[in-house]
Amino acid sequence: MDDKYVITTDGLTKVFGRFVAVDHITFSVRRGEIFGFLGANGAGKTTAMRMLTGLSRPSGGRAEVAGCDVGRQPEQVKRHIGYMSQKFSLYDDLTVAENLRLFGGVYGMDRRTIRRKTDECLGELALEGERDALVGALPLGWKQKLAFTVATFHEPEIVFLDEPTGGVDPVTRRKFWEQIYRAADRGTTVFVTTHYMDEAEYCDRVSIMVDGEIKALDTPATLKRSYGTESLYDVFFSLARSAKRN
Repeated sequence: MDDKYVITTDGLTKVFGRFVAVDHITFSVRRGEIFGFLGANGAGKTTAMRMLTGLSRPSGGRAEVAGCDVGRQPEQVKRHIGYMSQKFSLYDDLTVAENLRLFGGVYGMDRRTIRRKTDECLGELALEGERDALVGALPLGWKQKLAFTVATFHEPEIVFLDEPTGGVDPVTRRKFWEQIYRAADRGTTVFVTTHYMDEAEYCDRVSIMVDGEIKALDTPATLKRSYGTESLYDVFFSLARSAKRN
């Protein structure tokens, strides 16, 4: 894999019986890039993300993530990535510090590094006073910030965010994207799915999936110019309305 790319796919395919969920997709993601992965429900983006994170074996084609083959080396892939789902992947019955310590241990971090990183992260998030608070008692916006911190706590090369801002208000979403920018500035590649077109505008490049295929991939500005519109939503809708899947 070219060193400037941390994700590459070539004809990546996933089939369930006669249903082709992901249909020979090919693309690459650069190191440090914020890459938006868009598609309506049923377009295949979640299935594609599951393959890229080593959770589902491809039916055909190939993909490499952080230099690891997703089909042959799924466990190695998992060591190089972080992951955050819409449900935030936190343990509500553990404290803030306990969640960080748990996930740090899962990724093989030593105790001294976990303590140092915990202090750094809570300071950056202005959550020092909530170190011993149960996560279940935190406001939604704080949980969201903490979940992203957990996903990047072990300083992965790539973090996958699966609709991470669902259900939160626009101000909280904007603050969350400030975290994403800081991670990208540190060299972390961010691969994010979202239903919010205003968030897609924040990405360096976006792809749009329809019926298991990538129908468009470029910068937001270039896509809008190509489709003769000032709105990325109009680009998305123009492509999504051609979908044949329910």
